[in-house]
This record gives sequence, C-alpha cells and structure tokens, in this order.
Amino acid sequence: MFTNFLPTTNKLKRYISSFTISQKEGAFPVKYTAFPNIRDCLAFFNHTAFQIQSDEITFRKDENHCPVIILLGRLTSPTLVTYIEPIEEISINFTPCGINYFFGIPFLEMASKSHQLLEEPKWTDFALALYSELPEKRITMLEAFLLSSLNEQKTDAMERVFNSMAAMDKLKVQELADIACMSERNFLRYFWKYFGCNPSTYKKILRFRNVLDTQYSKQTNSYCRFLLTDDYCDTSHFRKEFLQFTGCTPRQFNKSSFLPGNGNSVFRLV
Repeated sequence: MFTNFLPTTNKLKRYISSFTISQKEGAFPVKYTAFPNIRDCLAFFNHTAFQIQSDEITFRKDENHCPVIILLGRLTSPTLVTYIEPIEEISINFTPCGINYFFGIPFLEMASKSHQLLEEPKWTDFALALYSELPEKRITMLEAFLLSSLNEQKTDAMERVFNSMAAMDKLKVQELADIACMSERNFLRYFWKYFGCNPSTYKKILRFRNVLDTQYSKQTNSYCRFLLTDDYCDTSHFRKEFLQFTGCTPRQFNKSSFLPGNGNSVFRLV
C-alpha cells in the first residue's frame, strides 16, 4: 500500500528520513492502527475527503476536493486509520525535530492535535502545483520545494536541543540540558515547543519504538515474540507501556497482521 523513497539530496537527509507514496494495489477498505512515533509526518492528499476524530481518521476518494495537507501532531496513544478506497497521498517523514527547519513557527504551534489541516498559504499553493505535475516528477518537485523552504539558520536554542537528541535514550534531562548549554527549565520549555511533548513522554515512545521496530520481520510481516530489554524495569513495566501505546497486550499483538507503512513505521491491521 505504501512505497518509501529516501531523499536524494544530502542536505535534506538530516531533516527528512523518507518520502512515502500511496499505491493502489491491494484490497480496500484498509483499516490499521498507527502507533506513537518519534518522527513527524506531513501528508499531501489529492481528491480526498476525510473525517478526523481524536483517535481516529478516515479517508475516502472525492473528486470534488482540492489537494489538502494533513499534519500529524505528537501521537501518544494508538490511532485508527481507515482508507475506504485508494487515494493519492504523498507524505514527508521528518527526522525528530526536523520539521521545525521548514516553518516559521514551532511544531507545537502547528500541530497541537494528533491530526490537523495545515493551512499555510505557501504550502497549500504548492500542493495544488504538486498534483498538477506528472506522478513521476512529483518527488523531484517536492525536494526542490523543501530545499527552498529549508532554514538552517533557525534559532540557536532549537539547534542545541536538536543536537542533544543523539543521547536521548541514555541520559537524564539535566544531562541533556547540559549538552544543549541550557538550564533544565529552559531545556524543558524548548523541548515541548519543538517536539510537542515533554522528554519523559518522548523517551517512553522512543523506548517502545526501539522494541517494536527491532522485532519486526520484513520477510514475514510479523513478530515472533518480544524480548525484554534493559530499557524496562521488568515485564510488568513493559506490558503496561505496550498496552498504552498499542491498545493490546504483547501476546494479542503477536497474533495480528501487520503492514509496513510510512518511513520505518509498522501498522497493525484491523
């Protein structure tokens, strides 16, 4: 259902992990559960009607709709996604915090909800132009637009927070603040602003994604079993967070079917 492409421009690779294009193959409707992720996603849709709720979003084809852009906020719980029929979709999967380098306002101000429309004129005008182009030329056109929108001279504070992320899974907040040359209070403030959550929540999602993504088999589109890592205190701790982020226990999860999705994400089919 999805095909992923790496950016061809080296300058973009620091901020964008991949692009995703939807495919028309397969049986529809398709329902899957999307899990909390450390990456941010912005998606261009053409001729698509949609319905957004707090933990659910549904897409259907509608020739009367002009291109729209949907921006994902920081998911902290599982979200049900339904495609009634094949639609045209091109997604940008940003690296953690990478989206902030393409807009004049912080991520939290753009994406306070799990899903929302992006109504920035420059981007909505580009969406119209993007879907007026031939399909085989769209990714090249998108990369050129992103390069023209990239602002690597963002505030020094954001750059310092961005650079501290390399050790996010190993260090405490005060240690991360020291790397960013900030007080802990300022670090927490800027982190929330640019990442859409606090460091504690982000660490939980990162820990969960590490377990989930490393146990997935691309050959079988399945999971055998989950191995407890040193990141969790005990089995009870792991089970509690797993239930929070997937809506089911590890055993129930293993028995389901899965779909490789945007970027490195894996979705649970419903």
